[in-house]
Amino acid sequence: MFTTPYESLFSVDIVTLNNASSDNARRLIDQDLQRLEDSIRALRSRRNMLAPISQLPPETLSKIFSCCIADCAESINPLEWIRVTHVSRHWRAVALDCPNLWGNLVFSRPRWSEEMLKRSKMASLIVKADLSCIVTPRIFEAVRLALLHAPRIHDLQLRAGSTTIKRLLTSEPSFQAPMIRSLSLSVDGDTRFGADEGFTLPNIVLAEEMPYLTRVELHRINIDWDSQLLKGLTHLTIHHVAASARPTTDQLIDALERMPALEIFDIRGALPQPPGGSSSDRIIDLPQLVLLSVSSTVPECANLVSRITIPTSACIHLSCSGTETTGGDFSGVMKVISNPRGTAYRQEKDSPPEKKIIRVLHVQHEAPISLVVQGWTNAIATHEAVLRINAPDILLHFSWYHSAQTTVDNITASVCEAIPIARLRSLRMAYVNGISPKMWINTFGLLPKLHNVHIAGQSAHALVLALREVVPIEALTSPSVTPEGMLGVRRPGLCRRRSAVPSVYFPQLRSLTMKDVTFEDDDTPATTILSDLQSCLIERSERKAGIQELRLRECSYLYKENVDTLKVFVPTVDWDEIEQSPSEDGESEYGYDEMEDYMFEDYDAYGEEPDSDLDFFNSIF
Repeated sequence: MFTTPYESLFSVDIVTLNNASSDNARRLIDQDLQRLEDSIRALRSRRNMLAPISQLPPETLSKIFSCCIADCAESINPLEWIRVTHVSRHWRAVALDCPNLWGNLVFSRPRWSEEMLKRSKMASLIVKADLSCIVTPRIFEAVRLALLHAPRIHDLQLRAGSTTIKRLLTSEPSFQAPMIRSLSLSVDGDTRFGADEGFTLPNIVLAEEMPYLTRVELHRINIDWDSQLLKGLTHLTIHHVAASARPTTDQLIDALERMPALEIFDIRGALPQPPGGSSSDRIIDLPQLVLLSVSSTVPECANLVSRITIPTSACIHLSCSGTETTGGDFSGVMKVISNPRGTAYRQEKDSPPEKKIIRVLHVQHEAPISLVVQGWTNAIATHEAVLRINAPDILLHFSWYHSAQTTVDNITASVCEAIPIARLRSLRMAYVNGISPKMWINTFGLLPKLHNVHIAGQSAHALVLALREVVPIEALTSPSVTPEGMLGVRRPGLCRRRSAVPSVYFPQLRSLTMKDVTFEDDDTPATTILSDLQSCLIERSERKAGIQELRLRECSYLYKENVDTLKVFVPTVDWDEIEQSPSEDGESEYGYDEMEDYMFEDYDAYGEEPDSDLDFFNSIF
């Protein structure tokens, strides 16, 4: 009689039950089940080995796993990549046999970080620990154990209070990391117990040679400016050094001289005071610099920029606060914009002038004593979406000591005149009130490529008056009023009987945008503003320099019949059709409510990492 394997097994079990106790029968059955499960796993492993991905060499699989780790590094759960070890025995074996996969330690689960430390064997380590919030004894101990492997650390990032950092770095007689490539130490300025003044790095810590170190970021960390840390770097960030720990000018120049390949130099609240007496006049060339970011007082910034030369392609971000002595004078700081190569730099013969060419310029009066200026060299970066993606080539944030002699219009004019705008194509001026028509003309009136102007606030009326002005005959040939390099410019192959410069100011202006303009107030009746705008459009059209596109946004006391009148003189009038008058508690005259439409302040050049609470799997290993 034929029996199936299942029936045969069942019959054996019955016999077993008749000849042995129940406990022995269960034990034998469990053994049979285990053998079957082992056979099933073996068959599944053999079947998995036939899959194409299982035929990849272990080195290739390890590379794929490394890509998974990189994708998960900044996610909520940086250990999510460990799921790959649950796919098959082969994948798990490959992952466990690759120490490099376990070197990026995660300290939110101390037991896991200790296990990763073991599995990494002698591979390089990445130690990133944010202990600025809650520090449990187990987390602190896990970080301390990781720092005991300092010779293997390639990337070290610690963020904590000064007391915690001191305990971590000085627990051993001398903390040295000869293979380190990137170092970031940050002390939080505010704690539950008040302000944290920072941590002074002992001279015996990280005092040995570190030939691979290229990146250093220090926040509220006081160091010896002759330290081995400041040598051969490509990225240097130093923020908020104690006044007693700031370098002298000569010490800073010596440090920069030891970093000829420096690409990013970001310094805030750490510049030396300008030397009062005689000091070295050395000027350091930083030929590889990509970003210069400085935040300090005007005298300190001017002292720095006068002693370095940088490439014209370098991005320049300056945040300068005036003093009672400097007032609204930023000329010393603006030298790095107008002449980034420095006065001591000797240009090769017959080579073009080395100046940063700004083609898009935004100016914002941000507060009564604050001005923000942004400039882009890319001519196509005129659309707001493009500008939000691309960081500006120059970013200037100036604040000044208030006095009767410091006015925003004069400061704006002096700053813009120091910027190389001879080829400016797009200008945006937001809430810079007080600019006169003459100032508009002297600063921007003769720019031959200015095609688009976007004006916000009541200075729009002065611009309209400037657009109506006619260029005097003597101005067409006077070097004093013609932008540098523009005198006598003609297009190749063209012969003109008349001057190449049209008889109106802003000769190439074709697009005008007016936003948040009040067309009626006590000082200037609406009929005057509208009539001036209408006359401007007519006169420029007659002089063959007409406005082709007029945009009107969020303007007050502007009505449909007014816009219909303007459409007669402009081919394209784009009006938002909002008929409004300012509310009784309307926005500030400086336009704070509109600020985000004009300035893009979300450029994080300093690489601050947000705090995050990580949610890990309960069973990883």
